[in-house]
Amino acid sequence: MKWLVLLFSFIIQTESFCQQFNRQQLRDLFLQALEHKTALDSLTLQLESIDKKTPVEECYFGICNAIYCQYDDGNWAKMKHVIKSRNHLNSAVERDSKDPELRFMRLMLEHFLPSFLGMNKHIPDDLRVIFANPGFVDNDPPLKKKVLEFLMWCKRCTPAQEKLLQIQLDELNKTAKTSLAK
Repeated sequence: MKWLVLLFSFIIQTESFCQQFNRQQLRDLFLQALEHKTALDSLTLQLESIDKKTPVEECYFGICNAIYCQYDDGNWAKMKHVIKSRNHLNSAVERDSKDPELRFMRLMLEHFLPSFLGMNKHIPDDLRVIFANPGFVDNDPPLKKKVLEFLMWCKRCTPAQEKLLQIQLDELNKTAKTSLAK
């Protein structure tokens, strides 16, 4: 009888792990995963258990694999995470090439890869899609601020693009100050 209860609880737990995520849930869980390894482990396990991932889920699964590099000591272990991450990110972008959030995730990965690896060739295309769809995180002001700050910090944008980013960031900061004053 004890085994039956354990089996039943395992099936229920597995069922809950195989859930589909909406975009906002993934963003929130990902931001937690950046701060805590246990949150990263949990999110990775949940995403790994999904058989048919949406492009967004596959993208977040890929970027989670990249984050594991900070916990590895050896270059070979880091390289395995990078390759796995790159494969998932490229696959997600191939499945939904017009999604600027997927492009932004791949841009983040490729920005931090040394150019001698030859794995950062998508940056100009990703920037083009991101700037063609500047409102992709408008519904999440804190995340939008992080995206804008990263794009300015990475120094991959043209001066005209940097000017646009600064205008958006100024508007976002002005809106935040107005909200706080009320």
